[in-house]
Amino acid sequence: MERRFPWQTMLLWVVAVVLINAIWLNVAGQTAPNEINAEGKFQSHREVNISPVFGSDAAIPATLESTFTSTSVDQANLSIAIKKDNTTTVYSWSGQLSDPVPVWSGELEPGTYTVETIVEEGVLVTQQLELQPFGPIQTAGHVVLTLLLVLVAWGEQGLRALLARRKPKHETSETKEKIPFKAAKFSQEDDQLAWNENDSPWREPLR
Repeated sequence: MERRFPWQTMLLWVVAVVLINAIWLNVAGQTAPNEINAEGKFQSHREVNISPVFGSDAAIPATLESTFTSTSVDQANLSIAIKKDNTTTVYSWSGQLSDPVPVWSGELEPGTYTVETIVEEGVLVTQQLELQPFGPIQTAGHVVLTLLLVLVAWGEQGLRALLARRKPKHETSETKEKIPFKAAKFSQEDDQLAWNENDSPWREPLR
């Protein structure tokens, strides 16, 4: 197997860090819409519960968008208020039906809020509160994910080194010794057939 150069491994981990942080940036930027009022579903007081994310008490970025329309009246008094625990006013606005309604953007700490909307009869209301729950921990998420990837990279290199040290060496195969000379064995029958009568040690005496 071709050995990978260290700079190639480092480049792969850098790409992994950039990719995982880009994914987290996209996730942290997502918003969760909460419908406050819609046409035909109007409530002057709508309660919203904001829970802490991962135990963090940091304020969550929020946006409130309101739209007022009417087909029966030209002028009407309008008012919007966001109150925490029905005591502390976080945001308020009042105006006329013909006035442009501003989009409120701010931060809401974990707790219970009430969106109070007061309109005259004949006015249709559409309101939506968007929360960015991962906004407060976005920076911490980047740091944690980067550190985790660095630890995984170091752990992977350490594991490779440990396995390389514990890898058994291949034993050299034993070579079979060949006997250069081997005595041929003959049976008694072969000896008798191969024996020539003229080769007998008992010969008749010369005359």
